[in-house]
Amino acid sequence: MPGVWWLHGTRGSNVYLVEAGTELVLIDTGFGDSARGIAREVEEVAPGRTVSKILLTHAHVDHAGAAGLLREAYGAEVVAGLADCAWRGERWLLRERVGNSHWLRGLLAAIRRRALPVVVVDQALEGELEVAAGIIAVPVPGHTPGSYCYLDVARGVAFVGDLVISHTEWLARPLKLSNADDKIYLESLRGFAPRAPGAGFPGHGAPIVEGFGEKLRTLADLPRRRMNPFALTRMRQLRRFGHGMSRRRERAADPPPPSGG
Repeated sequence: MPGVWWLHGTRGSNVYLVEAGTELVLIDTGFGDSARGIAREVEEVAPGRTVSKILLTHAHVDHAGAAGLLREAYGAEVVAGLADCAWRGERWLLRERVGNSHWLRGLLAAIRRRALPVVVVDQALEGELEVAAGIIAVPVPGHTPGSYCYLDVARGVAFVGDLVISHTEWLARPLKLSNADDKIYLESLRGFAPRAPGAGFPGHGAPIVEGFGEKLRTLADLPRRRMNPFALTRMRQLRRFGHGMSRRRERAADPPPPSGG
């Protein structure tokens, strides 16, 4: 898709680079060790240009781990939902410990004596608004209190973070345990589904360039089922998700030059 790149050499969530008018913006940043790979690939696909904004879909460290390093490297503005932020020392900081399953990360960090990354947020979002040329931020709370999707109106693309997980052939919802409030999450999913475009780029799994909206609406109509962790399909999904989180993806092909030059 012209003006959109799915970055490689990253670990954790998917990371996307997008042309928004004359600006380059990043959507999510993966784990902290993705910063160098992101900077290297931005220079490859858009030589001489710089990232002006970093749009975070939510506060979890697999999506926001490199945001602080990249903010400092580029002088970029970090944008995130207000409900995922805390006011500390006359500035907004990202709160990583949000969601029921993420207490374990804090415990492991404490055991390893490793602090979770500190991320300064320059724009804390409330409500729906345009955050870059042609890109609309849409609140979808539930996975975290401040989760957002970003709609690229002209291209007909939604960058949806962890609103859904892509298994290529189908979409899946995050586990109930991983949502800060599963009831609110399901309401957000049903609310966003009617406006979902044909292409959807999730935080985990392969981007879907056709039929995303239809798949999302189908998923939104389904009730939650009682989870059987030993079901073969569930085990395959969890294995695929874990593999995608931990591995560093290889580039399938050299990216095209940016459409803006």
